[in-house]
Amino acid sequence: MNDTNLQIITLTKRDRNYSNLNGLDSSLKHSLRLDQNEYDDFEFNPNPPHPNIAIIGGVEQVLTRELAEQLLADFNDQLQTKLKATEATDEIAAEKEKLRKLKSKLVKFINATEPTQIKEYVTSVMEGERPLVVGDYAALLNQHKISRVAQRIDLLENYTTKKREIEQNAPDRAVSRTVNRVKEIILVIPEPNKLAITKGYTDLLQKAMHQFYQKNFPNNKMLFSFSHLDETTNHVHAFLDLQNTKTGKYDFSAQEFEFASQYYAKNKAHLDNISEPPTLENFKLPNRSEEKQNHRFIRERESWKSKVMQAAFYEHFNSLAAPYGLQAKFLPKTKDNKEFLSKIEQEAKKPKSERSHNYYTRQVEKLEQELTQKKEELTEQKTNVVTLNTTISELQNTVSTYQNKIQNLEMHATEQQKENAKLDHHRQILSEDITEKTNKTEQLKINFKSTKEKMTKELRELRKKIEEDTERKSVLEKAIKVYEEELEPLIKKFDILVDRILEAKRLDENPEQFYKRLRENTYKMASRLGSEKRKDYLFNVGEQLKEQGLDHAKVELGFTDKVKLLASDTFTRKQVVEFDKEEALQAKEARKRRLLKLKPPSPYQDPYDPYS
Repeated sequence: MNDTNLQIITLTKRDRNYSNLNGLDSSLKHSLRLDQNEYDDFEFNPNPPHPNIAIIGGVEQVLTRELAEQLLADFNDQLQTKLKATEATDEIAAEKEKLRKLKSKLVKFINATEPTQIKEYVTSVMEGERPLVVGDYAALLNQHKISRVAQRIDLLENYTTKKREIEQNAPDRAVSRTVNRVKEIILVIPEPNKLAITKGYTDLLQKAMHQFYQKNFPNNKMLFSFSHLDETTNHVHAFLDLQNTKTGKYDFSAQEFEFASQYYAKNKAHLDNISEPPTLENFKLPNRSEEKQNHRFIRERESWKSKVMQAAFYEHFNSLAAPYGLQAKFLPKTKDNKEFLSKIEQEAKKPKSERSHNYYTRQVEKLEQELTQKKEELTEQKTNVVTLNTTISELQNTVSTYQNKIQNLEMHATEQQKENAKLDHHRQILSEDITEKTNKTEQLKINFKSTKEKMTKELRELRKKIEEDTERKSVLEKAIKVYEEELEPLIKKFDILVDRILEAKRLDENPEQFYKRLRENTYKMASRLGSEKRKDYLFNVGEQLKEQGLDHAKVELGFTDKVKLLASDTFTRKQVVEFDKEEALQAKEARKRRLLKLKPPSPYQDPYDPYS
């Protein structure tokens, strides 16, 4: 797939190390979804799109409570047994502390000594690659003029003797109590990436994590891992045994550093943002103690190792993510991105019940958005009512203007009649003029009558429009009231009952009681609708149930219901919600288009559904 078509995402990978059951027990219970506190209900979706998954020994299983309890009990048993069998006793711990101090003195001597031959000889004896031959060692020290030869020989001899005693006397109980035995790996696609919670994405995370550790750390066993699909992010938890199956040692940190060094050497041309690995010499200052030098060196080396491991994992993840349409990238180191990552880290440190994006707060946010949308729709309807009121007021003003014009014409006609009377008085003298005036007056009467008839007709039409708009306003106000008080609860109840039927089918329970209530709900809704609106509503109810694979026939109104509706239409005025002519035509076309959509398989051909 072309990189330009891939969605760019970020990943969060966190490692937690445990030396015993303290802390590990709580984390494991969380991964197993075993009840821990009263906040569990806020953290998890009670109806996830897919059940949580456990992968044990490479085998995927649905994470049930029975499996979780058995897995926890078996694991605690195995870990406690291993702790008792391998953990050092107080006496062995004391001997190991003496060995550690001897080793520290030897390392200090090696670091302060220039001749390479002495360094290589002491190192090889300490690592058991050659035996200590006192004569050879003394000659080597004298050759390079090293002071206090006898003390140097005693130190190396004491170290090899103490190491041999510990290995011979308690080879199986020499593991320190503080050594890390189990690593928890948490791999997350953070919520800001806006990916849907799907099994496909969590399968990708599982695949990337398992393959990465199997390929690069084959001697460390993946104990088990879990995919959680009941939270607000795609994420997985994995638990890695830190004991090297080949050597029996708990040397995972050393293995990681070796892998990071090899990976960096091979790929440093592409790792522009990662410098060369730190050396102890970088931290040596005249006034800085050896302990501080070592502490800062170890801390910086661990930071460098983490950066390289992260880069290696991103490369491995992207080799698998393209078929899923994804590509993981590091965010550029801008101020905004640093603040963004800081917020993610702070959220990760909080208990899940206190996080801003846990399941509970997500659901509350969704409901608040739906409520806001409904309020906006109601506000729009109220605005339409105000607009109609304004239109009616304008029409009333127009009628008043026409009435004033008619009154003025009538007054003018009266004055003209008076003038005609005067002209009649002088008819004999001005007969021609009177005739002309009389003709003119007749013409004026005709014009007046025509104008009056025209304006009277317009007035009647305006009064009719005012009555229609007034009636439309009344219908809208009544429809809004009925929607808020009666229809909105019925619409919500419809969605709830559909969800109940789906849940009953999923749990293999009888959904008949919900079908019955759904048909009653449908009848109540239909009784409040006009004939065209009712036809559209019943059609869409049936199509919606078909699309969800439900039995629409069980919700269709029977003969008795239709008779009751006919009686209600004839003798009551409950049907307050109806389409106008334009809306009815639009609804009819919408129904035709919906009939052309592909339907899901019929639920009545399912041989395994006992209630179909």
